[in-house]
Amino acid sequence: MLQRTRRLSTPLRYIITTVIVLVLFAVPELLVAGIPSSYSLTHLLIAVLLAAALFDHGTGLFATLLCAALGYWRNLGPAPSLGVQDPDVLVELALFIVVGVTMSLVLEALHRAVARQQQAQDELRRSERSQALLLREFRHRTRNDLGSLVGLLMLRARLAPSAAAREALREAADHALALARVHARLALDDGLDQGAERPVIDSREFITGLCSDIETSLTSAGLRPVRLLAEAEPHPLSAERAVPLGLVLNETVTNALKYAFPEDRPGTVQVRFARDGEEFVLVVTDDGIGVPPEGELEGAPPASPSRDAGLGTRLLRSLAAQLRGRFARRPGPDGAGTVVELRFLVAEPGGARASAAA
Repeated sequence: MLQRTRRLSTPLRYIITTVIVLVLFAVPELLVAGIPSSYSLTHLLIAVLLAAALFDHGTGLFATLLCAALGYWRNLGPAPSLGVQDPDVLVELALFIVVGVTMSLVLEALHRAVARQQQAQDELRRSERSQALLLREFRHRTRNDLGSLVGLLMLRARLAPSAAAREALREAADHALALARVHARLALDDGLDQGAERPVIDSREFITGLCSDIETSLTSAGLRPVRLLAEAEPHPLSAERAVPLGLVLNETVTNALKYAFPEDRPGTVQVRFARDGEEFVLVVTDDGIGVPPEGELEGAPPASPSRDAGLGTRLLRSLAAQLRGRFARRPGPDGAGTVVELRFLVAEPGGARASAAA
């Protein structure tokens, strides 16, 4: 409202100010019969306040002088005298002018301070929108570049001269595809535009969405008799931590779907993400034939070793180290299936903490 009133034309502002002063000046005459010729002008400070607040310091000063003039006229002595006989009235008029001028200047300073703050907030919002746009564009280009890289690696794999080279290129394409999935889910999150110091995502939407992408990609739209169940608590995670978390999830779930259920064996892969005290815990469990021991599992069910067994474990441990966490893999209950667990602190590196939802 103040922005609208301050944009009124100058003549209209001064006309409204005059009306306000005259109305407030006449109030005592209307409410109190037989008012003495000498009375306080204190109530006329309301007119100065309204004029300076609604318009600008110019109208506030005008209201001050007009009120003082009316007060001087109201306290004139009997005709033909043109002066005020009571010196106390003159002192009151002088104090009124000083107070009115001070109020007008102070309110104008407040107006300008608020205007500067509003301008700064507008610039900040524009900057945030620009940063969000740049971030979206960056993630979009990242996804496109990773998609092009996957296509190039697969093409080179088909043209490779040896089986080992073809397999290495396919593995590289798989890892690039996993990274593309993670970045796609980060780009879809709406929490990146909320003005936080760092982009954050919701762990439930991120993990369940990523599991849905993996299931669609690896189970041929439900043709395989394997179910992928995902449960995740909603917690804010920084994008920097979500990337390695998503890669761990992709690697473990992909391994389970590829190697735990050979020959169209039915089964279930369960994914759970929750907070346990001061740690976040990601658990991937399957009831398949078991993942090969890779030097850390004893008594695991026999299974054909996956082609990237050693590399996969090193990759998972490296990603856990990025999260300042711990990675472990063990046989499931009664030796059936496999349980993979990733634990990392809720506290962000450097002392910042990711606040958890209640």
